[in-house]
Formats: sequence, structure tokens, C-alpha cells
Amino acid sequence: MQQPHQACSQLAGKIRDVAAKASGISDPDRTPDRLAAGLAFAFIVLLLATELVLTLPDEADSPSFVAQFYAEHRAFIIALQILGILDALLLGGYAWRLRSVDRFVAGAGLLMAFCALAPTLITLVLAIVADPAHTETAARWNMLEPRGDDILFVGIVVFASTVAVRLGRSTPALGVLALAVAVACLLRLMLEAAGKSRGALEAVGPLLFVVLIATMAVLSFRGALRAGPRRLRGSPEIVES
Repeated sequence: MQQPHQACSQLAGKIRDVAAKASGISDPDRTPDRLAAGLAFAFIVLLLATELVLTLPDEADSPSFVAQFYAEHRAFIIALQILGILDALLLGGYAWRLRSVDRFVAGAGLLMAFCALAPTLITLVLAIVADPAHTETAARWNMLEPRGDDILFVGIVVFASTVAVRLGRSTPALGVLALAVAVACLLRLMLEAAGKSRGALEAVGPLLFVVLIATMAVLSFRGALRAGPRRLRGSPEIVES
């Protein structure tokens, strides 16, 4: 028969175990990465800030309008593109931190961050060379803008697909979200290649991508981002489903 003080000690130990599990402290598989989460959230904030402050001309606008617009807003557009380069670096920094979770995801993230530079650099060059007196130069660079976006979307498809395959096994909801991002962006690329209207996919893909990065940032902060099923403590042959 257990002594009263032994029963109390066991009860107190169980309470501590429950509290620790609720906070994730006792979970050896949980390694919170607050720096990674900070990089991801900084990327999202800067991305939204730079994308919403100014609407740029598209490829359907006349060469004279494009040259005039970029010439009038040259300094502001250049400043925004410099921030865009910084944003790509933040995304790359987050991808680099993901190497402790899964090297394939980290590699795909670095590729995506590199692809994100394409539209930024094209716009930067366009802002520098735009001249209302010689509209053909601005028109030529403006026609390259959609190709820069295509490169970015290819990077997003590769990253989202990798997340779905590599991380979706342990976090099914994240896998479904990543798959939705990959499908939306791939459909957008296919419609672009076919010369058809992209419609809502022009906005749906990027919005889902932002949600994906935000979700991964939260999981990184909590230390819940992992590539495979967790092993139960003391049970090397049993894994959590």
C-alpha cells in the first residue's frame, strides 16, 4: 500500500507532466525557432506594405503611359524595389532556418527567394531607364514584367509542393494548405501560358501563399514544424499518428 506522501508526490508529478505537455516544454521533438518566425512575419509585413502602396502599369498599357509613369515616380519605385530585395532576403533567411526542419524544404525556399528577385529587378531596371522621350526602352522592359512574375510563381509552386510532400505527413492541415497554394499558382501559370485571363487566380495564389508562410511562421514559433511523425518518449518503435 502506498504511503500518503508517495501518492501526493506521484500526483504532483503527473500534474507537472500534463502542464509541461500542454506548453510543449517536455516534448523533445519541439524546438521553437523564434528567429525563423520573426523573419517570416517580417517578410509578410514588408511584402504587404510594398505591394499595397502603389499599383504599377501592366503589359497592356501604352508605352508612353508606362514611360511617363515610371519617370514621374522613379525615386519612389526604386525605393520600393530596394525594399523588395530586402524582403527576398528575409524570405531567404527564413528558408535557411528551415534547414533544421527539412533540407529539401529549405532548399526549395531558397530557390523561391531567388526567384522572387526576378520581378523586383525587372521593375528596378525599368524605373531607372524609363524616359518619356524614348518610350521603346520602357515598353521593352515592361513586356518582361509578366515573365518575372512567372519565374516567381514557379518558385512558389516548387516550394509549396515540397512543403506538401515533406511536411504534410506530420501536419496534414499544412500539407493541404501547401497543396492548395501549389495548385492555384500552377493553374495561374497554365492560364498565362495559354494566353487566357487569369481572373481570380491572379489574387488567390499570392493570398494563399501569404497564409502558408504565416502558418509556417506560427508553427516555427511553437516548435511544431517537423518533417516526420514524432516518436513517443520511451517508445522508439511507436510513433504518433
